[in-house]
Amino acid sequence: MFQHLWKSFVPLLVVLVAGLSVWLFQKQPDKGALVTPQTQDVPDSFMENFTTQVLDEQGRPQYQLRAIHMAHYADDDRSEFTQPQFTAFQPDGQRWTAAAETGRAENGTEQIFLDGAVTIQRYPDEASSANLQIRTRDVRVRPADDYAETDQAATIVQNEDTLKAVGLQVYFRKGQVQLLSQVRGVYAP
Repeated sequence: MFQHLWKSFVPLLVVLVAGLSVWLFQKQPDKGALVTPQTQDVPDSFMENFTTQVLDEQGRPQYQLRAIHMAHYADDDRSEFTQPQFTAFQPDGQRWTAAAETGRAENGTEQIFLDGAVTIQRYPDEASSANLQIRTRDVRVRPADDYAETDQAATIVQNEDTLKAVGLQVYFRKGQVQLLSQVRGVYAP
């Protein structure tokens, strides 16, 4: 009789222990990548000549990020880029590009920082050359908002006209550039 009870009890005990183990495992917080002093500030992945593109609701390109080198760091979930180029596409065919010496992204591509010398250009359509060029430094881009900004000195050239300002905001979708302070201009006749 005891042996019969034991044979019935063992499978029940195994199921109970397995269920408890699964429950405890699910309660453990996700620790992400293991970061140790040896792996801190060491890339956990990298890519050469990469391009990533985000589409809008209609399946058209909204923006694209390219770089000749990208390294991802797990300890603070950042990516660093060599020669990044951000492109914002507009439904009317117009596009803006922003290229820099180096760059970085935090929290995926929620914010992209273009560091060092930055050139922003507007192209009226796919076949045309740039009709507006902005030269500045250290630009912060918020891709989801079609927006970029800097508090650095900037030079804007369109045809023969030149504007200089300190600080600017670029609204890619609206096609607008807002100059923040110390604006000076030279207009060709």
